[in-house]
Amino acid sequence: MTDIILQQDLPEEYVCIQCSEPIALNSRFCKHCGSTQKVEDEYTISGWNRVKQAALFYAFDIIICAIASFIDAFKTLTWSIIFDVLLAIIAITFFCDNWSKNKSLLKWPDFSFLKLLGYGAGAIVTSLIVSYCVGWLNHTIFSKEFYYYGFYANQKYAALIMIFFTAVMPALFEELAYRGYLLQNLLGVADHKQAIFITSFLFAILHMSFLSLFWLIPFALLLGYIRIKEKTLWYGVFIHFCFNLTVCVMELWKYR
Repeated sequence: MTDIILQQDLPEEYVCIQCSEPIALNSRFCKHCGSTQKVEDEYTISGWNRVKQAALFYAFDIIICAIASFIDAFKTLTWSIIFDVLLAIIAITFFCDNWSKNKSLLKWPDFSFLKLLGYGAGAIVTSLIVSYCVGWLNHTIFSKEFYYYGFYANQKYAALIMIFFTAVMPALFEELAYRGYLLQNLLGVADHKQAIFITSFLFAILHMSFLSLFWLIPFALLLGYIRIKEKTLWYGVFIHFCFNLTVCVMELWKYR
């Protein structure tokens, strides 16, 4: 994969390719000798490479999720685990491809335990509200209910398996993939708001549930905003984990 230059890392000025005099970053002509500059083309190519790389990443993810969601032969626990592992590998691969730029997202600057508790409490309350709304909509519109635990119920250590694949893995690898790699990548070709919106819509679509879009999009927008604001993935990972763990605990409570 192509090594990509982040826009925020570009210098405020560079030197003319002919006379080596300093000129502004976006200048197409040197103000000293008048020669045409080609640096702008290099930045355009870099941005296009970012878009192609992001498209490749999302193509891998959306194909895997579509197969898992719409082909009955793959709706088994074994295949579900295989797909989860593949998605995790894809997330790690793309994130690490530009490790020098992305590794800072794994740091935790200005850590606040109180802020962490606040984010966690907000995630739990939101999860309770969303779970109730989704359950009511499923019952009202489709006259059915869906339980994650039913997928794992016949397995030994079913509760632990469900928590690991429903709460732990999505929190880690979906954040690494979408608020880590993809959002960081799009920041090289779009401003913060645009990158957050694009990432959020792609994340929501990935879940292959039209009914869930009403909460997935706001949830993803919040995670994107927090990632930009806090300059780390870890608050988002914790929020995502608490949100999904609450769903797991609610289902275990019903099945006990």
